[in-house]
Amino acid sequence: MKNLIAEKTGITKELFWGYVGLIFFMLGATIETSWFSSYLTTLGFEVKVVSLLFSMYGIFVAFFSWVTSFLVNRFSTKRVMLASLLLSFFSTGVLLFGLATKQAGLIFLGYMLRGTVYPLFAYSFLVAITLQTSDEKLGRGTSWFWLCFNLGMTIIGPVFSAQLLKQIDPISIFLMGTGLILIGGFVALTRCEIQQTEAASVTILGEMKEGIQILFQFPRLIIGLLVKGINNIGQFGFVIMMPIFLLQHQFTLVQWTSAWAICYVINSFAGIVFGSLGDKYGWRKIVALFSGTITGVSCLLLIVVINYFPGNFILLILAFSIFAIGIAAFTPLSALIPSMVPEHKVTAISVLNLGSGLSNFFGPMLVTLLFQQYGGNFTLVVFAVLYFSASLLSVHLKTPADTFSEELKSLD
Repeated sequence: MKNLIAEKTGITKELFWGYVGLIFFMLGATIETSWFSSYLTTLGFEVKVVSLLFSMYGIFVAFFSWVTSFLVNRFSTKRVMLASLLLSFFSTGVLLFGLATKQAGLIFLGYMLRGTVYPLFAYSFLVAITLQTSDEKLGRGTSWFWLCFNLGMTIIGPVFSAQLLKQIDPISIFLMGTGLILIGGFVALTRCEIQQTEAASVTILGEMKEGIQILFQFPRLIIGLLVKGINNIGQFGFVIMMPIFLLQHQFTLVQWTSAWAICYVINSFAGIVFGSLGDKYGWRKIVALFSGTITGVSCLLLIVVINYFPGNFILLILAFSIFAIGIAAFTPLSALIPSMVPEHKVTAISVLNLGSGLSNFFGPMLVTLLFQQYGGNFTLVVFAVLYFSASLLSVHLKTPADTFSEELKSLD
């Protein structure tokens, strides 16, 4: 059965259960993202304070996304994934105590520590996928990673937690999330056959230095970092802005969470399509033609729907669905960026992961700087401009094979 799955999907049979565990883990580790900003405002925190909290969370996500591959090199994939489990228990305890006592300092500390949890687990597993999947199937293998990632974070999570809010209090939802983290971690760590990597001969600081140096050694990786950093600014910015912005325009919280979940169902399956197209026609071509182009248009479309069709749930779903398709077209980056420097794959993955983490920082930071002062419309215009620029920048993301092919054409 697993052989058939591997043949059809690009998922290696050794890593199959890791994909399953990832769904549960991401569901538990991000169970609050669709409603936490709205909940904090009901506790009396200002929007700018909430946005700052999410930005600080994003800094921790970005940093630990970057260093995860170095930690894997040093300590092994499974040990890093286990460390994320332990950190989830500690960070949740601090956060819940802060929420119960309404102490802002503890809320900030707990939520920043929570920003270490899913990067250590998910991106450690992404390293294993990149190293254990053949180049011919890597686009599909990584697209299924993002499908499972989004199933937990943005598909099942928002609807599941929104329904839970009707039955139980937010503190209990966090505790339930910790249980889901435990289930996902147990499945991945006990059922997955992850190859042991050789321990790095340099220290973590040494690897971090190499991770910075490679950007100057291969300048195209800087462009890749920027494109990946833009990739999910909408995903992480919208979860703060939209629960507030949409409610100002006759939409409900249930409509928001439902539309967001539906859009990421579409995103996940579109990601598989774009991953397959990337394997067939070229990863760079798919990203350059479809990613920021579609996503930028969707941000402008959201302005029209929200302002001129307030409360129209169908049009809201349509606009978010177009956004989701555009985000899906970024999927081949997970195969493209490591393949740009095939002799430094693990270090290149750190650049990819850093870009993913930076989205988690820049999305909330843009909302912090723009939303309260200039409004949601202006914020969406800025997002659109950034997405359009990502498509233009991605033209320069060339693998050695692309460069060689272009040199041959120039000689003809």
